[in-house]
Amino acid sequence: MSDTHRPWPIAPRPFLEEAFGSWLGRIAARYQTSVDLIWESGTGVAMPSLTKAGWILFPPVPSPALSRLSRVARLNDGILSMIQTPHEWVFDQKYLVYCFRCLVLNDADVTASRWKREWLDPSADYCRVHHSLLETVPQSIFARAPNFEAALRAISRYRCPPLRLSKTLR
Repeated sequence: MSDTHRPWPIAPRPFLEEAFGSWLGRIAARYQTSVDLIWESGTGVAMPSLTKAGWILFPPVPSPALSRLSRVARLNDGILSMIQTPHEWVFDQKYLVYCFRCLVLNDADVTASRWKREWLDPSADYCRVHHSLLETVPQSIFARAPNFEAALRAISRYRCPPLRLSKTLR
């Protein structure tokens, strides 16, 4: 059996409301590697072409690759199909929307942040959980981040840039 078909020792389960790219990003973070390497080790094929948003806005994955990923992640067939991004949502966007509270406070597992699939819907603008408008983040954050943990750090820096002391206060 080749290495591409050996089950991963640890693979976080996807959350049902999670985006496919988010799940891959969390696995890459778990192994402290990139989404590209996780994809290639799990499927045995090269990464598909991505938008400028990178791996978070992952295009629909063909069935053979989904089956291989399901096998190495020890998931039942069909689970990964349910979290795929619809083809009509996959296009370049300058900003992506999200709810920061939902991002960092996952009701299903407080230790696991995840990117909700519904935030990738181009018409999304409101958080139904917190009854508030969604925030925005540049899509380039995900294109530059190798995995989900790195993306979370970049989002935090974007939301709260470091304070700079004025010259008069030094």
